[in-house]
Amino acid sequence: NKSNKTCIIQKYIEYPLLIHKRKFDIRMFMMITSVNGCMKGYFYKDGYLRTSCKEFSLANLSNRMIHLTNDAIQKKDEEYGKYENSNKLSYEDFQKYID
Repeated sequence: NKSNKTCIIQKYIEYPLLIHKRKFDIRMFMMITSVNGCMKGYFYKDGYLRTSCKEFSLANLSNRMIHLTNDAIQKKDEEYGKYENSNKLSYEDFQKYID
């Protein structure tokens, strides 16, 4: 049944927006429901950003500390938490950064 398929779509961005020369991702949570063909979406307002410990560079694509921002990778680095507590920023802190 095609209507029960789940998929994840992702593209690696070669020249991303950076925070202090470091890569980040945005964690946003939402739920989509469908009841009798009526779809509704709900956003959770308190998402966050996850940052890397190392400055971004395309020179070493195999360096996981540069290119992957998840905690399972970043917490192994000696600089974990050096720039942000637990390598995380709130949406509010991100807004202050871009202002």
